[in-house]
Amino acid sequence: MPDESFLNFTRWYDPIFENLLGGLRAVAARVAPPREGMKVLDIGCGTGAQLSIYHAAGCQVYGIDLAQPMIKVARSKLGTGAILSVGDALRIPHPGQVFDLVISSLFIHQLQPGLRTAMLEEAGRVLKPEGQILLVDFHVQPKRSFLGKLTYTFISIIEFFAGWEHFSNSRDFLANGGIPALASDLELDIRKSIIVGNGNLGVYLLHQAD
Repeated sequence: MPDESFLNFTRWYDPIFENLLGGLRAVAARVAPPREGMKVLDIGCGTGAQLSIYHAAGCQVYGIDLAQPMIKVARSKLGTGAILSVGDALRIPHPGQVFDLVISSLFIHQLQPGLRTAMLEEAGRVLKPEGQILLVDFHVQPKRSFLGKLTYTFISIIEFFAGWEHFSNSRDFLANGGIPALASDLELDIRKSIIVGNGNLGVYLLHQAD
């Protein structure tokens, strides 16, 4: 069972973070617009905030997250129409080539370096041949504006308080080129990208190379 402190954090997650991330989730949905009936999987779905946009549009939504309290909140938000699982992103409990869209928001940077590629390979396994991957995560920006530096500092503080391992993985993710570098390694084409958050956050739509 998770400890009470984590349960309390889960209760406060949406009121704190979704006020900050709501705009980012709307941008992501514009980059990969929902279509009624499409099958969407969110890896590291958390409380289901991104999935709720697709669910409201009539998509078949699925989510996976290691944190049972997060899944519990997501279930209360999305109802019985969503298929949500407590599980590992490296062993997705679905057969191959079934999803039109696989989403992962602010998740990959948390992973240890050796697991990022494995996670995207697993996402590719469950994706239909014509399907797409929507990734939202930190963006590598060597030269930042004044506002960009302030935003970067704010993000860094949040990452630091998430724990040393989390913080270290996040720094390594940026140092090694972020999403564009991972896409290149796996021969995934970036079809669309939008940079927001004063240059610190990226929304990327990926497709398996022809």
